[in-house]
Amino acid sequence: MRLVTTLKPFGLASTRVAVLLAIGALTGLGALAADTPPPADFAWHATLTPPTGASLARIDVPVQALLGMRSGNANDVRVFNAVGAVVPFAVLGGADLRRAAPFAQTNSYKAYQLFAASNSDGKPARGTVEVRVDAGDQRNSAWVRWDRPDMKTSAIDAAAQPLQAALFDMRAEKQNLGALDLVVDMPHNALVHMTVATSTDLMDWTPVATKGPLFQFDGGDAPSNTVLELVQPLQVQGRYVRLSWSGQSGVKLRALTGTVAASQTAASPLRADLPPGTPDGNSALNWSLPFATPIAALHLQAVQNNSLVPVRILGRGDASQPWRTLASSVVYRLDGVGQSGSNPATALHGASVQSLRVEAGKGIALPDGGMQAAVEFAPVQVAFLASGAGPFTLAVGRSQTAAAAVDASLLGSVTPAKLIELPLATLSNIVVQARPVDGPSRWLPEGVSLRSVLLWVVLGVGVLALGFVALSLMRQMGVKR
Repeated sequence: MRLVTTLKPFGLASTRVAVLLAIGALTGLGALAADTPPPADFAWHATLTPPTGASLARIDVPVQALLGMRSGNANDVRVFNAVGAVVPFAVLGGADLRRAAPFAQTNSYKAYQLFAASNSDGKPARGTVEVRVDAGDQRNSAWVRWDRPDMKTSAIDAAAQPLQAALFDMRAEKQNLGALDLVVDMPHNALVHMTVATSTDLMDWTPVATKGPLFQFDGGDAPSNTVLELVQPLQVQGRYVRLSWSGQSGVKLRALTGTVAASQTAASPLRADLPPGTPDGNSALNWSLPFATPIAALHLQAVQNNSLVPVRILGRGDASQPWRTLASSVVYRLDGVGQSGSNPATALHGASVQSLRVEAGKGIALPDGGMQAAVEFAPVQVAFLASGAGPFTLAVGRSQTAAAAVDASLLGSVTPAKLIELPLATLSNIVVQARPVDGPSRWLPEGVSLRSVLLWVVLGVGVLALGFVALSLMRQMGVKR
């Protein structure tokens, strides 16, 4: 057997061209990989100055920067040094900034109905205990029967009248409470304002501030709320808890479960007002959002007093997608009710959308005068290693930018629990660009940059060129036996 190999002149030239193409493609691959967008390409950037002598520091990302973020995963965040190189950094949020106790609830506590004094001599009925209640400037007596919380009025005394109040014996509860989760029957399509008070002796009562009313609207996805959130953690050990309501019939409290307050409060959310929404008929408003930052909550406020309307909050990623329901709530404004006169913010649990829509309940118009809207963001921090020469730059906001952050554990020997104890850097020379140099159009999935696509294209060209070289060589090799 004899192996004869001949290289034709034209084939040799083609082979050389293919080799040069492959080398050029691989060279271009390296050039693209080394390319880093400069701070000027980002919607927001500012000078970042770490504390003197600190090699590892952190910074609170301001709300103005979050309003320019183009990625729901904070991919478009960078920390540069003076020569434009990206320094190691980690994005901190959620559990990184909160070292709170896990969510927990107490045991269930029975509700004991309060009754007005029944005997003409002012003495409690047999088997009942006296409770002092406040009625304006007067203090009146009421009665409660501990052994039978569900006992009917006729079983206590024919003349006894149930009060719009119930009592809970929580003296044995050792946990501090952040909310009261109620089992309650109540009228639909109305707000039920509960007042909360505590006492150690059933005589003197201390009021407890809450954040909002209870409600249950009709419909499968209609808003409802049976949880009373407390403004401050409540210590109930050794105390009775009294819930009362006035002017609202059909309310029946049955039980209460406490939500244990977190051992450490989370950082306050960052709030930013949205521009007026675009009306869609008289029952909906739309907003187009210039950011992709996850929304922790949406605060809707009626402009005019005496407004009450159930709403659905919807969102979508782009105009080609259908609307999806994010939450349901009630928008109300009742200026004469005090601290519960307007609705709190509605949690959206970190939804990242390009468009928001608020719809009134079926067959209901939005409140006269419209609504004002504000978004709330969860706090975000950036921890960074001050490597290279300063000054450093924090940059945020560039579409279709690949992630560059590292895991916080790679920044050094600092444990995750110690990240929030790092010294704080300062920001200066803030620049907000009305029209920043943006990445490619939205046809690419989030987190996939045009640079990444080009890298794969160039790599593919190189592989094809090398394949052509191999195929050409095989065709030019003759085997004679």
